[in-house]
Amino acid sequence: MKKRDCCEIILNHACDLGCVFCSQADFEPSAFMPAAAAVKHIYTAKRAGFKRLGFSGGEALLRPDLPQLVKAARRVGFKAVRLQTNGARLASIPTAAKLVRAGLTVCKFTFASHLPETHDRLVGKPGAFKKSLAGLSNIMKLRAAVGVNLLITKANYRALPESLRFFMDKGVANFVLIYPIYTGEMARSAGLRVSLPQAAPYIVKALRLASDSGLGREVKALNVPPCLLPGFEQRASGLYRFNTVVVAADGVQRDLDSVAAAARRQGPLCARCFFKTKCRGIDGNYLGIFGWKGISPVKTKPMPASAKTGPYFTNNEKCFLEILRGGKLLSTAAILLAAKGVPLCYDCADGANVMITGSALVKKGLVKRSFKGGNYFWSLNNA
Repeated sequence: MKKRDCCEIILNHACDLGCVFCSQADFEPSAFMPAAAAVKHIYTAKRAGFKRLGFSGGEALLRPDLPQLVKAARRVGFKAVRLQTNGARLASIPTAAKLVRAGLTVCKFTFASHLPETHDRLVGKPGAFKKSLAGLSNIMKLRAAVGVNLLITKANYRALPESLRFFMDKGVANFVLIYPIYTGEMARSAGLRVSLPQAAPYIVKALRLASDSGLGREVKALNVPPCLLPGFEQRASGLYRFNTVVVAADGVQRDLDSVAAAARRQGPLCARCFFKTKCRGIDGNYLGIFGWKGISPVKTKPMPASAKTGPYFTNNEKCFLEILRGGKLLSTAAILLAAKGVPLCYDCADGANVMITGSALVKKGLVKRSFKGGNYFWSLNNA
C-alpha cells in the first residue's frame, strides 16, 4: 500500500504580492475552494490515512475562514497542520494568535532574500519584508514550529549562506533552499535565471554552514540533483518520495511524486551516476533553457559530511528543553506524552526521536540522562 504522509489543500489562487518568480502566475487568479469543499477534503484526507495536512495558495491568509479550517483539521484528528505563506498578514498579532489557538502547528514562510530591498523588489511590494519578518517573529513567540523557504534566483544566490545565517540567528531551525521551476513568471523572468552549476557552490556553502551549526539534517535543497551537492548529496530532497497529494482549488488531486517524475528527465550522463535509480533527474523546462552543461555523474558512493553539534537548536531540541523546564525529571515515554501539548516540533512520533534529540542535547552539555528500571530518564543539566 502506498504511504500517505501529507495532503496539501490549495484554498485559492489569489495573492497579496506580485512575485516576479511566481510559478503560479498563469493559474486562474479567481480560483477559490468553497469552505464546504475544503472541509470535505479534510475529512477525506483523514479517512485515507494521511498523517499531516497543509493549507496553501496563492495566499491562504486571504481566507477569513482559515482559522475555522485549521480547527476542522485538528478536530478530525490531524496532529500536524501546516500553513505555507508569505507571512505578511501574520504581522497582525491577533491574526497570528487566532491561527495558533485554532490549532496551527507549523508555519512555512517564503523569503526571497534576507535583505529587505531585495526581497521587496522580488515580491513586488515595498515593506513586505518587514511585515513577513514580523509575522515570523509572532508565530515563534506563540511557540508554533516555523520553517523558511529560500527561493534561489540570480538576485540572491551568492548570498545564500548569509541569508541562512540571518534566519538562524532569528531562531529558525528548518529550511528548504528552493531552486525554481521555470513556469509562470519565472519562465518569463530571464534576468532572474541562474544555472544549477552556477548556484550549486553557494547552496553547498549554505548546507555546510547548517551542518557546522548543528542543523545539518534540518536544511534540504529542492529541485537540485545530488550530483551538484558534493558532501551533501543526501540533502537533495529529490532523492526521497514526497508522499504528498495536492488538492487544487478546483478539487483536482495530483500526486506530487507522479508530477515530479513526469516533469524531470534523465540524460545519458545519469546512466553512469551512483544515484541513477534514486534521482529523478532534472526538470525538463530547465533543460530547455540551460541544457546539461556543467552536470557530471557521481561515479562512486559519496562520503556524507559528518554530523556536528553546533550552537543552534533544532525544533525538536527546543521542544525537549521546553518540556524539561522547571527542573523536571522525565522518562522517554513522559516526554513523548508532554510533546503533544508543545507545538514547537511536529515529528515526535516515537522514542527513537526522543533518544536522538536527547543525546544531541547531552553532547551540548544541556541535558542529563540516567537509566533506571529499564527506562531512560532526562533532566536539565543544571536541575
